[in-house]
Amino acid sequence: MRRLFLWSLCLFLLFSCALLPKITKKIVWPYHIEYMEAMCELDMAWMDMNYSGSMSLVMEYPDRLSIEAYSPFGDTVFFLNKYKNYFLLLTGEERITSEKGFQEKFNLNIRDFIDDLALKNTGHISGNSGELEVERDRYRIIYRLKNQNTICWEAREGRICIKFIEAKFTR
Repeated sequence: MRRLFLWSLCLFLLFSCALLPKITKKIVWPYHIEYMEAMCELDMAWMDMNYSGSMSLVMEYPDRLSIEAYSPFGDTVFFLNKYKNYFLLLTGEERITSEKGFQEKFNLNIRDFIDDLALKNTGHISGNSGELEVERDRYRIIYRLKNQNTICWEAREGRICIKFIEAKFTR
């Protein structure tokens, strides 16, 4: 009986830690981003894909993007790696090895997505709110960088929001 209690207590503590909100550090955003390493929270309801959870991101503009999304137990549920002409996207069900395949699955161009993350072609995000909305051909991006540290993409396919918990912009 005592072992059962201790085992239950350990499981409770493990699940409690996984569900605690992450504390966001103050992030000072540059005008344009050439390099970024970040820990994030991803909230995605896009086409037939739904996911909420932790994510790591590394970007070197314009050639490299690496995204890994994790389950509450730390397992990788989504992996994207783009470096120059190499491309790999792994999900639970499929493996995509081309930027064209990414565009067909998400109806997003990976190069545009990288530009959006790097704050390219956005205009200047200024003012006390640090908010900016940018209209693209098929979607819009909502930047809320000063207080919320979020970038969201909205389109008829759904919504993808990245909340940055920690970010650094130098190697």
